[in-house]
Amino acid sequence: MTPKREYVAHVLNHMVDEGFIQDWLSAGAANRHDYSVTLNDGRTAAIELKGCLDGNNTNIFTRPPHADEFIIWSVCTNPSADPAKNVWSGIHTRLSAEMIDRDQRIDGLVVWDYVCGTVGRPCPKLVEAPERLIELGPYRLPPPCVYMFPSSVPAPRNNAAPQPQRVGNVGILDAMHRCFGGRDEEIHSVFFEARYEGADLQRKTRIERNGSLMRESGFTSIKRD
Repeated sequence: MTPKREYVAHVLNHMVDEGFIQDWLSAGAANRHDYSVTLNDGRTAAIELKGCLDGNNTNIFTRPPHADEFIIWSVCTNPSADPAKNVWSGIHTRLSAEMIDRDQRIDGLVVWDYVCGTVGRPCPKLVEAPERLIELGPYRLPPPCVYMFPSSVPAPRNNAAPQPQRVGNVGILDAMHRCFGGRDEEIHSVFFEARYEGADLQRKTRIERNGSLMRESGFTSIKRD
């Protein structure tokens, strides 16, 4: 994890230097989240750092009670990983199940690491506009990929399909998006819908970008051992 933490420190320090956040600190090993960020409006954002999202570790998180916002940050440094496959697996198979079954609200997801934009993992944003490359210490980065989650946890009986939030309503994601040259039409909106089918708790996932459907599941049961 050391190279990943060095990368995150570079990013957050740059955001402080550029005035997009006030401060940040590592939450330490005793906590179930990794970073606490003080936003410019004084609110607190908690960040949980994950790898490629397709492993069981993705399921392990707890939204801290002091956090005004809580996001997952995927730093997937395996050069052979398929980000699109891993992100879908993480969002639909793992994160949606944890949110709905354990009532754990996640405000959003950022997928962004120092392998993005390299020869082994070309970034469409840079293919179309190479001048968007960001030089940050030892890193050369594309703008982050941001996924906005609903502002409340889906519940079959009284909140089956809450709408995704806007990026401006989640301060840490808005700060990343603006600081590193994101474009609003690149934001992903994640829709979750929950229902009961007999005794089974099921969820359906849909991801849109700029009003276009990117991927959608059917209803699948949340399975627990």
